[in-house]
Amino acid sequence: MGEKTFIDWLRGRIRLGPNVPVGPGDDAAVIRPDGEVVVTADAFLEGTHFPADAPPARIGHKVIAASVSDVAAMGCFPVASFVTVGFSRARDEAFVRELGEAMIAAAEKYGAPIAGGDVTSWDQPLAVSVTVLGETRGLRPVLRSGARPGDRIFVTGSLGGSLSGRHLDAEPRVREGIFLNREAGASAMIDISDGLSADLSHVARESGVGAVVREAAIPVSEAARALEKEDGRAALRHALDDGEDFELLFTVAPDRAEWLRGSWSFDLALTEIGEITEEGVFIERPDGVREKLEPRGYEHRWRE
Repeated sequence: MGEKTFIDWLRGRIRLGPNVPVGPGDDAAVIRPDGEVVVTADAFLEGTHFPADAPPARIGHKVIAASVSDVAAMGCFPVASFVTVGFSRARDEAFVRELGEAMIAAAEKYGAPIAGGDVTSWDQPLAVSVTVLGETRGLRPVLRSGARPGDRIFVTGSLGGSLSGRHLDAEPRVREGIFLNREAGASAMIDISDGLSADLSHVARESGVGAVVREAAIPVSEAARALEKEDGRAALRHALDDGEDFELLFTVAPDRAEWLRGSWSFDLALTEIGEITEEGVFIERPDGVREKLEPRGYEHRWRE
């Protein structure tokens, strides 16, 4: 399948919404946003973000879901995706089609149909770049910098275990993020991509505050517990550091915390794990002792 044939094949499968009057096929797309526009971009490389033997359908799902997750973390509405793919010439047509179908399906599922991008081929491993546009629809985007001392810290879902392949099945918390923005008044929010320990540190740094999380409250996933049996590393450390959970880590004012617990109606766990403080990021052990929580989440590194 050549590049032009692949693009025509994609165009025949993409369904655009009213916010995207012009999509793939022209020199540029036309977007009709409702309110301000939020933009996020991510790169995904074979061998770094997914293994070479990962099924193309799971790769396609992940690259869209992980990118949409950034818009969800702002409490905003995804509206369109732009995808650029560098296919390895070693891949066959079946792989190309399956990856394309998965990206189209995921983008449509999360309300961000593919409105454009580019396709090429080369002799290197698969590389994908995804840009997602979101719109505010009159809401204020939730930033990392709004947490204040006394705010309660919450997370959605369960954490850890991405190293077992869980990251390929990411689910961005779009509806939950919008609810937390519009109804709960979240003061700060981030999606857990680098790991709880690292992303909590991001919020603390950007907000100029500290934080304490209770070890006993952290929702450790079954995948993290299974990994503990395989590699001997504590399930708690997997929950703190594995990253790519794509759950929401957020803060709300104390007077909104009780309301939130009583108003949460999503089929997804909601857990209060700690509190924003004046300075320092700590984890509180079950015996009450506090230790500094080092940000040990995933970080891309270059050769020195």
